[in-house]
Amino acid sequence: MKMLTAHKVAIVNNVIERLKLVDDKSVGVLFAHSELIDNTLIIVSFGILSESSESTWNSLPSNVAICGAFTTDSQAEKAEESFNQLSIESFCSPLLLTNVKNGIESHILQNGVSKSVSFTTLSNVQFANTFTFCRTTAEFYINTERNNQSIKSSLEDIKKKVQSGNVAFLLLNQKLFLTEKSMSQGTGITGDHRVKDLINFQSDDSAEKQDILFIHMHLKQTKDLDLENAQSVAPLIRHVRRCFECVNIPIKVDVLALVHKNAKIGTLFGVFTKSFLHGLQLIETNLINEPDKISTPETFHFLPIQSNVYISAVYQKSSSDAYLRSQREQLHKSFGFALDQPLFRRSQCYKFAGERQSNAILTNPHNGLNSGVKGGQAYLVKGHYNYHHYMQDRFDDNGWGCAYRSLQTIVSWFRLQGYTEVQVPTHKQIQECLVKIGDKPSSFIGSRQWIGSTEVSFVLETLLGVTCKILTASSGEEVGTLGSELSYHFQTHGTPIMIGGGVLAHTIIGVDYNRSTGDIKFLILDPHYTGGEDLNIITGKGWVGWKDVKFWTKNAFYNLCLPLRPIGDI
Repeated sequence: MKMLTAHKVAIVNNVIERLKLVDDKSVGVLFAHSELIDNTLIIVSFGILSESSESTWNSLPSNVAICGAFTTDSQAEKAEESFNQLSIESFCSPLLLTNVKNGIESHILQNGVSKSVSFTTLSNVQFANTFTFCRTTAEFYINTERNNQSIKSSLEDIKKKVQSGNVAFLLLNQKLFLTEKSMSQGTGITGDHRVKDLINFQSDDSAEKQDILFIHMHLKQTKDLDLENAQSVAPLIRHVRRCFECVNIPIKVDVLALVHKNAKIGTLFGVFTKSFLHGLQLIETNLINEPDKISTPETFHFLPIQSNVYISAVYQKSSSDAYLRSQREQLHKSFGFALDQPLFRRSQCYKFAGERQSNAILTNPHNGLNSGVKGGQAYLVKGHYNYHHYMQDRFDDNGWGCAYRSLQTIVSWFRLQGYTEVQVPTHKQIQECLVKIGDKPSSFIGSRQWIGSTEVSFVLETLLGVTCKILTASSGEEVGTLGSELSYHFQTHGTPIMIGGGVLAHTIIGVDYNRSTGDIKFLILDPHYTGGEDLNIITGKGWVGWKDVKFWTKNAFYNLCLPLRPIGDI
């Protein structure tokens, strides 16, 4: 392999921010796009060095490779030692980052000598404008004996067939077939066009516009007839009599690759082939590690907080979340994510185009809204939630169901963060829960009676095992004095807050608070909205938006229910 030397280095902003959070005395490796772009090495992720981390690092997309190492120490030699422990051949002269928690220093290692090199940063927008992801899928079965050697042999046959070029890749949205030697499509796209040309082209005007390419791989079922080299041979049958257990395993390869938007389309066959083999290796590792627990290996893609690249995990279909905890914990540790909240549960997998329900409940409709508090600092809900409001699910709760809807929003948060698999409860299920615990009489079921923050806390504790903190305010003006408590809640727990006062209930998903002046605004989800899932209307007319203290009724008494997330439950 020819060693390349980067003349320039760029680091994605999220990588820099996450490096500041790693533990003291940490050492690890750096991952970059596996090609130098304009002689620039682009760092897209990092991993923490440990005994079992190397196998986990394969969870990153194809076309991402180790390019160097880092240390929290100021000595480049420690980063170099960390890199050399891996016994790998980098595609470029290794990059060494030191002092990553307190002002990064960068060095290029050439001929055993480290040389200082400056670096630039790449914002999220710049990253998205530079790269796209290609998602390649394929489905087939293997019939084999139930042992590691036979499983590996069957998968090896698939690898050889793919490596020999006996495959074709269909780009689904573009209806473009790629083979090793040709491409078929009637719109004038050639091998010299760029990937960005494919992104801008959609064969179906009704398709969801997505800055990602979807590819399906087809295995060639017949061989080309080569008469010149054909040989006549007699068939040979070998009959061996013995007892063995045979399994029929469905294999569904689902793998991502990071691709530069200026890459030529003519290079994609090789990219997709390499990507498929990468995904098949992830599945093989899973099957070999658990030969006695074979069901169906399923691949999930995750885009954790403060990450620009996806992390993929293969879980056995029959494995429970509890059983998979150790595998999830290894992902956290290998990529430097804290163990204070789940990131890699099945329910948290990324939903690509085509996997999202049409007219689905909106997720995080507050994104992009600014409060405008002078000198304030915004403290927002952490993670994702669904916006529940009046008249959803074809259920008429107009005038009485606002607290029920706020409770549904809170439950959706715990579901989307992976803390629970409990479904978002209906109004009737909420009422049945309160009757069951003795808080309400049986006549409450099916009624149109209101509930308050106390009932919300009862249901959360009963259905999810979640403890809640209750705050009170004797007036709307006093709600405006709770800035310290609310900002602390969003910093530490980050869950939506239900607030009830008078006959109204709302959901608070953030505050913008100036500690010096006491000025504060509240980011409100208003459950009283009765229309469809139209984001422009919802944000444009203030159903989701920032409100000042005047939003709260001056003479009303308020209770606030602050759900506390279980720390350390991943």
